[in-house]
Amino acid sequence: MKATESLIFLKEFETYLEAERNYSPNTIRAYRKDIGGFLDYAREKKLDIASLERRQIRAFVTRAREGLSAVSIGRMLSSVRSFFRFLITEGVMEENPFYGVSVPGRIKKIPTVLEEKEMNALLDAPDVNSPRGLRDKAILELLYSTGMRVGELVTLKLSDVDVWSSTVKVTGKGSRQRFCYLTDSAVEALERYLEKRPPKPEALFLNKNLTRLSAVSVRSIVNKHINKAAISKRISPHSIRHSFATIMLSRGCDLRSIQEFLGHKDISTTQIYTHISARRLKDVYDKTHPRAK
Repeated sequence: MKATESLIFLKEFETYLEAERNYSPNTIRAYRKDIGGFLDYAREKKLDIASLERRQIRAFVTRAREGLSAVSIGRMLSSVRSFFRFLITEGVMEENPFYGVSVPGRIKKIPTVLEEKEMNALLDAPDVNSPRGLRDKAILELLYSTGMRVGELVTLKLSDVDVWSSTVKVTGKGSRQRFCYLTDSAVEALERYLEKRPPKPEALFLNKNLTRLSAVSVRSIVNKHINKAAISKRISPHSIRHSFATIMLSRGCDLRSIQEFLGHKDISTTQIYTHISARRLKDVYDKTHPRAK
């Protein structure tokens, strides 16, 4: 089977991800990019998709390592492996040639987190004397209070927030729903924002055109206030999620609870925060123990 013929099955695979797995458009786009990268390589090398050899796959991985990180290659291989698994279920393939293929020397990168002092500076950065500042303050407080993803935040509706019970209903990956708790400061920020915003539309966070705020806009908002708070670390909105989990863990929260808060399907995903916490403890030890240096 030629790579060009596989494009038909790629479309069917995308439909499967959307209809059967309830994957978000962003996730499906990432699968398309990863699988498309492999199919482009196969087309260039005139490979027969139905009879791939290990040496051909190794050559593909070697090419990918020239421009991608180990993490990116690992994600790409996972996407392609899933695609071939789909082809098997459809009766197109008998075996998965990517089964057992891994990236040599792959090391899971520990994400950057904010210390509590830095987090407080970020939360205080918006100018709450303006409607836009009230919105930004509510966004930052909500992200830090719940640890939710940016993609989850921008899909929130007014009806998802219950300030009386200090909870918010979040729809995560795979359309899985969970309830997250709100801190008093998050409730206050949301109430002040809601007092100033129009009662419609139903989307919780709006842009200047009174339409739903996009994930790109949220990232721009967070970056603006990171600069305003003079935080020198290279962080993203997702760093707030990492900071939430790390601070909760360092204050005694158990890993299972953090898994529920974050909406992780597998606790192995949550375990990265134990490495962050260990690193933070070592930093504290080095700074405070008189014989550490």
